[in-house]
Amino acid sequence: MAATTETKTAGTLGIPIEVSSVSEWNSILRNAYANNQTVIADFHAEWCQPCKVIAPVYANLASQQPFTYFLRVDVDGNRTRPIAAKYSISAMPTFVVIKRPPGEEGAASATGKGVVVEKLQGADPQGLARITNTHASRAYAPPSASRTPAAEKAKNLGNDLFKKRQYAAAVEEYSKAIALSPDSGVLYANRALGYYKWIQSKREGADSAEARNALRVTNMEERWGKGWVRLAEALLESGCEESLENVAEDKRSEGRRVSLEGAEEALTNAIQLSEGKVKIDLLAAKYLFPKTSSIAVTMTVIRIN
Repeated sequence: MAATTETKTAGTLGIPIEVSSVSEWNSILRNAYANNQTVIADFHAEWCQPCKVIAPVYANLASQQPFTYFLRVDVDGNRTRPIAAKYSISAMPTFVVIKRPPGEEGAASATGKGVVVEKLQGADPQGLARITNTHASRAYAPPSASRTPAAEKAKNLGNDLFKKRQYAAAVEEYSKAIALSPDSGVLYANRALGYYKWIQSKREGADSAEARNALRVTNMEERWGKGWVRLAEALLESGCEESLENVAEDKRSEGRRVSLEGAEEALTNAIQLSEGKVKIDLLAAKYLFPKTSSIAVTMTVIRIN
């Protein structure tokens, strides 16, 4: 699968990236720093037999860690030799783990220098698995704490009410918390799920406007997989018969189509930004889209609490 520098983003390829130049190396590192993602580099050579032996192991580890950049650098390449020199590579293969410098956040402050947190020399499968599992970056999740103690109190009360299935009251508390901490994607996600459960259980008191609130979550926290799940739930709910009962008959089909297409796109984003059991469950949910037109059936699969 060919990929330009612009499309080489962790979480989408699942395969090592063969770096072809210093500029490409720097560009990938800047992208990694901006998203606080780990870079693991395999410095290898064409004539190195141990490099060839360990390469499939490295590729397998890359497939298991979709939020980490796995790079390969040919130490003898005319355009990549300076990278090996920069990191003082003297034996092949050598694996280098690089992370964003402490205190640097966002693309604007990413220097491209990075911090080497560990090096491993030799074709050591166990050692390579260890450093990968230790340093690999995980799926993004926004801070769960609210801005103020009062907002945190309202959120916790909302959570308690939600557990008791008092969804309307939970939504009210989440709304109070949002008023006090309007930049919290977690609160919008909680309220979106509260609305979803409320509609599902009572079929009253809320409408598809909550899909817009769920969309706000993804705008605020675009790398948070659960936020995209919440948007998919809200869009699916907005396309069900009860939500469309006040819509003219000739418009319902179009409304349902738009809701389903939006939900499928949100699920696709959620899959790319999730891992583990969550990712498996989401793949199962997306699998239902071409198999059934039943929104209710699809909604039973999406349960990420």
